[in-house]
Amino acid sequence: MYQNIPLTNESFILISIEDFLISITHEQFIDDHDEFKRELLEAVVLFKQIYRFDLSYSRIINVFKRVMILVDYIMEKLDFHIYEDILRFEVNHIFHIQGMIQYEMKSAVQDIHQFRYQERKNQIELERYLNKMLKHYSRLLFVRVDVGINQEYQVNWDVEDFHRALEILRNRMSNKDTYFRHLQGCVWAFEQGAKKGYHCHLLLIYDGNMRDGDEWLGEEVGKYWQQCITNNHGSYYNCNRKENKEKFEVNGLLGIGMIHRNQPKQVANAIRAGMYLVNPNKVDQRLRAKTSPKMKTFGISQYEVCWRRGLDYCF
Repeated sequence: MYQNIPLTNESFILISIEDFLISITHEQFIDDHDEFKRELLEAVVLFKQIYRFDLSYSRIINVFKRVMILVDYIMEKLDFHIYEDILRFEVNHIFHIQGMIQYEMKSAVQDIHQFRYQERKNQIELERYLNKMLKHYSRLLFVRVDVGINQEYQVNWDVEDFHRALEILRNRMSNKDTYFRHLQGCVWAFEQGAKKGYHCHLLLIYDGNMRDGDEWLGEEVGKYWQQCITNNHGSYYNCNRKENKEKFEVNGLLGIGMIHRNQPKQVANAIRAGMYLVNPNKVDQRLRAKTSPKMKTFGISQYEVCWRRGLDYCF
């Protein structure tokens, strides 16, 4: 391993590799060959840290898998034995690698267009769902919690680990006891960031006639994630804390907490707040690796029996 490159987390590595590939597509050729070789070396070493054959990678990351094959081929031909020897590649090798990246990325960037298309579809689905919920209940308690992993532990958490933890949390919700009692619905969005690592935005929707205390609920859900599911590796942010709600209330934009059906402004704000979970512009937050091609990164769960209220979302 190249000793100057420290061990880091999977989410950061995948984003860094994607940024590296996209930067190459913006140049017809790279004048600074030494800088390119250093960046290529770093990307190769980092990718070797986290690569798993059983994960499903984005098309952009799959381009880098093909870069790895080419790098290994060149090294074999040159009888090089450690990746630091990439720094000894000649100009023709660099042009070959850059040319392959630019060619392959022409189709791979469809990842980004597909993400935006899917998010627009998710927006339509979510708005329809929230409108139905808000029409069928006289009042609903909206609780927004973001859950993730503390930065010092992110190196130990890959996409499969986080996905498994989310499955445990969602299964716990379906039991509908303690702080999930009277939970009528949930919306979730699984994302990744360079600093935040893997994280998930949650919108928990309770029957407002049976539940109040949204700040307390947000804290309890966050603590459960942190202490019981992630063994104190987890982090959370409770959007329903008083100081956060006051900021939005001052500007007339408060869309969490108790939402009354007969208050149009509250309803509109609640829908606006919920739509934060599905945003076509959050390209940087999309997943670059999944446990399988069919793994979902967005979901809507409805816990009420459908036929009783005319709702068509069932958990």
